[in-house]
Amino acid sequence: MTIRPAPWLRFLVLLPLCAASAACGSDGAAPRTFVPPINAQPGPFDSAIERIEDGDFGRIEAVIVEQSGEIVVEEYFRKSTAQSRIDVRSVGKSITALAVGAAIEDGALPGVETRVWDYLAPNDPVANGASIKDTITVGDLLSMSSPLDCNDWVSSSPGKEEKMYRTRVWKDFALNLPAREYQRDERGLGPFSYCTAGVFLLGQVIKKATGERFERFLQSRLFDPLGIDGAEYRKSRSGEFQSGGLLVISDEALLKIGQVILNWGEWEGRRIVSEGWVRQAVSSSHQLGAHVHYGYLFWMMPVRSTRGYEAAIMMKGNGGNIVAIVPNMDAVLVVQAESYNKREAERNAFIALTTMLRS
Repeated sequence: MTIRPAPWLRFLVLLPLCAASAACGSDGAAPRTFVPPINAQPGPFDSAIERIEDGDFGRIEAVIVEQSGEIVVEEYFRKSTAQSRIDVRSVGKSITALAVGAAIEDGALPGVETRVWDYLAPNDPVANGASIKDTITVGDLLSMSSPLDCNDWVSSSPGKEEKMYRTRVWKDFALNLPAREYQRDERGLGPFSYCTAGVFLLGQVIKKATGERFERFLQSRLFDPLGIDGAEYRKSRSGEFQSGGLLVISDEALLKIGQVILNWGEWEGRRIVSEGWVRQAVSSSHQLGAHVHYGYLFWMMPVRSTRGYEAAIMMKGNGGNIVAIVPNMDAVLVVQAESYNKREAERNAFIALTTMLRS
């Protein structure tokens, strides 16, 4: 049974945590350092709608807030409607983390210590201990701490995401990445390096472990129980699905997924993934700033409310796409936006939430 706080709060204020500077990575969803929130006061609701419609906050398409099971804000902009689906980019990474948990729960994957090369390239000499890449585990890819020389925040990185998209077979690209200088800490984790190619490989591991294509496993195991239809992953020219992001999905679907996290793996009384897995996924693997943590493809950072700062779990993607889960306030907040590759996109998304959320 989930114990929830009383819905005393009628106005939640989220403030920008990622400035349009080096605090954001090239993905537009990966703050490297904590930027103190601006003490901005939310403007009138109608004025906020006008500003978004006028493009003051970039290409925001939808802002939705659900609290205590009730939709308290639902606004669409430009040509978007409740039926629209938006490419939410790296928000899809967090959904892949849920899929990995489901595969482990079903017994298809032994656990996060499972070595991925045995699934991906069993006949490769690397799989016989010839390289440090042989040590890469499911947990390494989930926590962005594998030995792969892959960093989406560095343009010269061999594994930078855009370089993979120029190839026909993404799996070959990812498997052929060189190893970087690497040493595990006392917890067994290597240094953090934001790597979409590694999350793509997780989809390939799920495919091998379950005997189903990644998107089919995800649909039957997670989306169907939630009543989610029409979600679509972008594909490589060879037909591989991008489990590392590039997910076209509706705001309604994101709210449901946010509710699964809010309820520690449950949806309307039905167990979707185990509580233990959700708690593990949103536990800190890396501290990236004074108040910014990264778990298994989820972000954790504070949001500001009328009573102070609250712990929040976030799914974030390029363009200003955000799903924020605030357990202490029984709230899920969604922003869908298409300001792709704009440095100010995430900041604008948070400012829009600040002005849109109302009593």
